[in-house]
Amino acid sequence: MELQFFANDLLITLAGVAAILAAGVALQTELIGPMIGQRRAPSPPSGGHPRHAPPLPPAPREPAAREPSPERIARPLTVATAGAAAPAPVTTLTREATYPAPPVFGQRPSRAHALPWLLPKPVAQPGVAADEARLGDLTVRAASLLGPGHRCEEPAVARQDAYALGRDPTGRYLIVAVADGLSSSSRSDLGAATAAEAAVDLIAHALGRRPDPAALDESRILHDVCARMTDEAARRGLTAQDVCAVLIVAVVDTHSGRNGRDCWFTWIGDVSAWQLRGERWEPFAGDLKADDGGIASNAVSACLPLHPGRAERRIYRFPAGAVLALVSDGVGDAWTMMSEANAYFARQWSDPPALGAFLNDIGYDARGFQDDRTAVTVWTGR
Repeated sequence: MELQFFANDLLITLAGVAAILAAGVALQTELIGPMIGQRRAPSPPSGGHPRHAPPLPPAPREPAAREPSPERIARPLTVATAGAAAPAPVTTLTREATYPAPPVFGQRPSRAHALPWLLPKPVAQPGVAADEARLGDLTVRAASLLGPGHRCEEPAVARQDAYALGRDPTGRYLIVAVADGLSSSSRSDLGAATAAEAAVDLIAHALGRRPDPAALDESRILHDVCARMTDEAARRGLTAQDVCAVLIVAVVDTHSGRNGRDCWFTWIGDVSAWQLRGERWEPFAGDLKADDGGIASNAVSACLPLHPGRAERRIYRFPAGAVLALVSDGVGDAWTMMSEANAYFARQWSDPPALGAFLNDIGYDARGFQDDRTAVTVWTGR
């Protein structure tokens, strides 16, 4: 009897364990089954089992790449208004239209102008410089370019022309300087750049103390310019003879009175100032070195820093709308010796051109004119 009860208890215990295990397997299937389904396959249909889920449909094939049809290519949107005319066709600009060749004067171009630009041996100022500015009713264009005869040598000669632009502290006066280094000086490029910058700086400070160009002392100013030139030369182990240059400086008033506009000038050597009169440029200040048969001599009678006491000074009065230009001999000689060039620049610079066009004109080509070129042009009352 006791053995029967023991067997019955054992059977009951084994049945309970089996039930517990069955319940655990069912719970594991319920919890883990959906998680596995989420990672590996879509959820089965309602009431089904993952093992009996229908097979996945094949993935769609990528369509072959095709060139877009003309009607599908994106184009700029044009908004038409009622009564508006159709847009004008777009003109395709050519290189010749946007970057024209510099003007050529004379029967044949020069060989040097077509040669590649080479580099100077010592570190030097750039071969090209250009600026535009506006101060009051004055419009300014400025450019300086290494001459064809200098840039094709091996090694190239550094640009010996320089210019500087400035203003007084109040902004009433425009200050312009153009300098040209002497080819006989080994570092005349340094002398020209120093002279132009120093002249503008010294005059600006002088006008800050007393805003009256008529009171400017050109002798004191030029002596101070010479001091800066010789100091810069000494700092580089050079002498005054190594940095010689000629210089012209102008102070242009932004105010024009009933009788015109006064402008102050001082200069030494063969740099010059010109006024546009009708269809020609005419010089009024500076030293010109030409005669009827051509350029007489490249020699100059005075220069900085050797002869500051030989400078000249003038105050000129110009009518409303006058156009003035300060130039080195690379431009002034062309205007003096070639009527074709003078007339061309008179037409091109009757109004302020774009800066690129102004620089392009400075790069003119003419046989026998191989020097550096610099011009600063001021249009008044514009």
